[in-house]
Amino acid sequence: MVAAREGTATVSETMTKPTRDHQSFPVLDVPVARIRPEDGLGRKRDRDGHRELQRSIEQFGVLTPITVRSAPDGSGDYLLIKGQGRTLACRLLGVETIPAMVVDDTYAETEKVQQFLVENVARLKMRPVDRALLIQRARQDGEETSAIARRFGVSPSTVRRLLAQLDGVTSREVEALEAGDVSLAMHAVIARHVDHAERQAVLEVISGLKLKTKEVEALFVALGWQELTELGRKQFGHRIALFQWACNALADLPAGTLKERFRQLAMDFPTAVRKQGDSYEVVAR
Repeated sequence: MVAAREGTATVSETMTKPTRDHQSFPVLDVPVARIRPEDGLGRKRDRDGHRELQRSIEQFGVLTPITVRSAPDGSGDYLLIKGQGRTLACRLLGVETIPAMVVDDTYAETEKVQQFLVENVARLKMRPVDRALLIQRARQDGEETSAIARRFGVSPSTVRRLLAQLDGVTSREVEALEAGDVSLAMHAVIARHVDHAERQAVLEVISGLKLKTKEVEALFVALGWQELTELGRKQFGHRIALFQWACNALADLPAGTLKERFRQLAMDFPTAVRKQGDSYEVVAR
């Protein structure tokens, strides 16, 4: 039986620190008739989307368990935290039991906060980065791309682009995004050019510098970043030192067109990068 995957990124400290990992909770076959909704988490279903879900369950069964907790009134019922559509589809199809992850009350509260944000995203004013992280969470919870796009009011191609950008994102990258040290657009540029293992170092270089996304995009191209990366991990320190010099030099240049600024950068370009102990020295002209 397959359990739903845990999200790699959320929008608050409360959601990033559950008391137990979700994989430590049992997945049981719970009687559909004993499941009732958790207060505040019900939502209207898209008819076409729900018919599609019914057909899928009828053909393949429930592939991703729902999330419930035991009702505190001693009735033996379960309160539904996540999986309203799957539960309703099973009820309409006459399916008697459904796979469910049974969580404790503390974990349930964490999930309720997250689920409330996802379900009510259309009514919430939030930063693009928070919206992107919620899109990632919804997809990890098994929601289809088309359904996510409808709920968040974006195109399916936007959902796919954001998911590709955040694929494999580290906790430090999420922290930088949430803190505003790097914008979602800047992170997209970094994700296009930099391998996962080197993104943190690049983020540390860029954080705090007043550079535009188009300038950093052009800088990666001008430096031949792909070719530098192909030199291997042993040259990691050299290319990061070169990138740091270029970013700082570009940030210090007077205002002007992108072409003018890069022409000046080329004139000041260093002749070498040397390793000095544990650090690197950029040798100026």
